[in-house]
Amino acid sequence: MKTTIIVLGMAVGAIALLVLITYIVGAFLPAEHVAEGERVVRGPIELIAERIRDVESQPKWRRRVKSIELLPPDNAGGIHYREVGANGPMAFRFREVTPNRQFESVIADDALPFGGRWIISIDPVDDGTRVRIREEGTVRPPIFRTLSRFVFGHQSTLLRYLDDLETAITAKRVTKT
Repeated sequence: MKTTIIVLGMAVGAIALLVLITYIVGAFLPAEHVAEGERVVRGPIELIAERIRDVESQPKWRRRVKSIELLPPDNAGGIHYREVGANGPMAFRFREVTPNRQFESVIADDALPFGGRWIISIDPVDDGTRVRIREEGTVRPPIFRTLSRFVFGHQSTLLRYLDDLETAITAKRVTKT
């Protein structure tokens, strides 16, 4: 019995120490980060632009998006919507900055422990369309900063988006031929 209590106390102490170290590391990391990723998608720029701008259809092609609810317009302009996905509900503002070339998606929920925006740029190339995503993000709680930097990676969501977009475009092109 005494040995069990000692082992349990050591385990709790080790977990507390790990949490403290994670917090301290995160406190020294900047809250802001920039992550980037790109992919050449074998499809015409018009089709890819259409897929990106049609936020309502995202649950059909993005694996981790369960639903999209359009919200009333606000003063910021663009499309205001709520995405329900693996991380729960999140409000976004989406706008097309340059027709068929550049889009901006901004997290519009200050209550979340993270925030920021994506700038999605698309350009025609010989093999199809280059899709670039630049994430300018903020992670507020120090523990989440450590986890997002060293465990999950700042690029994980944008790379998953690129994977899903490529799959959706490829599947659409296959079914049309």
